[in-house]
Amino acid sequence: DTSSSSSYGLRDSLGETSTGSMSATDYQVSGGYRAGVFDQILTFSILLQNTSSARAVTAFSGLILNTLDTSSISTGDYIALVQDVGSSQVSAIGKVASVSTNTSITVDAWATNGTTPTIDGTNDYYYPMNSSSVAFGSLANNVVSTGIIAFEVSVEDSNGYVVQLQSDSGLTSGSHSITNVSDGSISGDSEEYGARSSDTSLSNSTFDTVDTAISSSYQDITTGSATIFNDRHFVILKVSKTSDTPSGSYTQTISLIASGNF
Repeated sequence: DTSSSSSYGLRDSLGETSTGSMSATDYQVSGGYRAGVFDQILTFSILLQNTSSARAVTAFSGLILNTLDTSSISTGDYIALVQDVGSSQVSAIGKVASVSTNTSITVDAWATNGTTPTIDGTNDYYYPMNSSSVAFGSLANNVVSTGIIAFEVSVEDSNGYVVQLQSDSGLTSGSHSITNVSDGSISGDSEEYGARSSDTSLSNSTFDTVDTAISSSYQDITTGSATIFNDRHFVILKVSKTSDTPSGSYTQTISLIASGNF
C-alpha cells in the first residue's frame, strides 16, 4: 500500500469503512485505515538574547543587515535586530541563512510586532540569540534596560496553539522586588518592571497592547488558530530603577509553556 519514485510518494488503500473524526471533551478519534499517519504534533523552542554581545548595525534592507562584526555567527543561528535600544525599541527576530564575513548577514525571514526596524546606525544593534539567561547588566537610574525572550512553535493541529508565561516571584534581590508595572508603560521615570509581546492580537491578556506585569498566573503571550510551522514570536522584558532602588543582584525565573488547542 505504499509506492514511490524519485519525485513522488503514494499511500493507497481499498475497502475502507467507518472513516471520519469523532471527539468529546477529553478524547478524539480519527477512524479509517492509516488515519493516524498525520499525528497532531507540537514543537517548541526558546531563544534568549545575549545582551552582552551587542554588534552595531550600519544599514538594513529586506532580509540583509550590514555589520562589521559577524564573529561566531553561522548559518542556522538566530539573531535579534533592535532599533533604538531602550523603552521604545523596535525589534525583529530572524534565522541566519548566510553570512558574508564582517560585511553582512542574511536571514530567512523577520518576525516583528507588525513594525519593521528602521536602521540609521545610531543606537541600532543585532544580538545572537544564544544565551542561557537574559541579563540586564548594571542598571542606570531612570534608564530602561531590555532583554528579549524569543520562541518558535510548530503545530499540526487545526485549532492552533497558545504560549503562556508566569513567574513564581518578582525581579528580586533579598527582601526587595522591583515594582511591577501598573500604568501600561515603562518609561524610565520610576522603578518598574514588565514585558510586552510581539503578538498584537491577544484576547485573554494585555501583553499585546501595553507593558504588563509578569504574575504567578499563566498569561497568554502568543496564540495561533490553525496549523502552522516555524511560527516565531518574542517578548521584550523591560526594567528601570531610581536612586531609591536598593543595590543588589536581582533575579527571576520565568516559565513558558506551549500547548495545543484541542
